[in-house]
Amino acid sequence: MKMSDEYAAFQAAEILKNLVPFMKPESLIDLIDVGNVFCHLALASSPSLTAPVAAALGGCGARDVSLVLLLNRDISIPVSSLIHMLEKAGLDSEVMLAIEERNETDLSIWKALLTARLHWIATRSDVSMPQEARLMTLLWSSPLSVRRHYIDALMAMKQITPQLLFHAFRSGAREIAVTLLAKASTLPSQAIDHALTTQNSNLIRSIASKAGLADILTNDLIEAIDQMNHQLRIDQKIAA
Repeated sequence: MKMSDEYAAFQAAEILKNLVPFMKPESLIDLIDVGNVFCHLALASSPSLTAPVAAALGGCGARDVSLVLLLNRDISIPVSSLIHMLEKAGLDSEVMLAIEERNETDLSIWKALLTARLHWIATRSDVSMPQEARLMTLLWSSPLSVRRHYIDALMAMKQITPQLLFHAFRSGAREIAVTLLAKASTLPSQAIDHALTTQNSNLIRSIASKAGLADILTNDLIEAIDQMNHQLRIDQKIAA
């Protein structure tokens, strides 16, 4: 496309963006089928885009269009379209981040994101790295608002396993470990935190039971908690 043609296409796209609120969704979807990248980018950035048009645009294939669409906080994008864009993006971390930052509430998108993120981490870590370590890497690196959704997804996918709990405590990730144990036991985080602070083994055993841990695994959990507390005491002495 010549420079003059590109400029004309850009100007036409800017005009189209202003016309979006006055056009029928069916007409906009037809435009997506025949429009160029300037047309698609103009539509993706429009605050007046309806969900059906956003879905059609998300399936058009261009990465840049998908990113502009995902970063458009003024519009609603169907969850099925978000998952489709995620799957189409493969290991594209920018697309994953853009979807995370939309802060969607539907659990299915977070399940899909969890799988995609773990795959992304796996390709960048040693093959011997256990799944629990990859999960902890994801939770550690996620903002609290995002981490909450990932923990909900882990619970729904039955991936808050004893091994993950042990790994969380042994690695010293107290806040994450408490949240995981609270989610698994359906108890408030404050109750878990109190049990850890007072080092009440009977209370910890009761919590472990509510979390579905077999009696034989409860001793391992207490050992992991003791290991975490020991390391925290060492860290506090060094910092003093």
